[in-house]
Amino acid sequence: MVADGVHVLVALALVLSIFRSERPEAYLVAALAAAFPDIDSYIFPTLVDLGVVHGAVWTHRGMTHSLFVGVVVVLALSYFGPWRAAAVGFLSHVTLDFVTGGVLLVAPVTAVRYGVSAGWLLLNMVASVVSVAVLLVGSRYLWVETSLDRSSSDAATGVFERFG
Repeated sequence: MVADGVHVLVALALVLSIFRSERPEAYLVAALAAAFPDIDSYIFPTLVDLGVVHGAVWTHRGMTHSLFVGVVVVLALSYFGPWRAAAVGFLSHVTLDFVTGGVLLVAPVTAVRYGVSAGWLLLNMVASVVSVAVLLVGSRYLWVETSLDRSSSDAATGVFERFG
């Protein structure tokens, strides 16, 4: 099981390293898409207890981790930011869960769990350290690149104008 915060960290690091986006919306949709699949841990138990839903697709790493739901999430979040960033966020979450026990990739078509079982504690630690390092280095890179692109008189305000 990968910790919720690790999913968001990995998604942010991937968006920063792949796209080097200066748009805050890219990071927002990536973080939301990365966090979304674990909503099943909070909503589904209540729905199961109430008898509203039942079956394997309504468990953790079930329906909300499927590629079908991923397409819906990416399309919904594309209204707020780049769809590619949302796709990276969602797919990074599913990939991490795939290597730490498996997910129902094609739910609701089938309830077959696909994946492998790697050590989740070690994966959490490694993913966290690498993601934080990428975020720190990438943030510094964007800061320096932005400062070099602007004249010295407005270099300090240039970054803040982009982020609101």
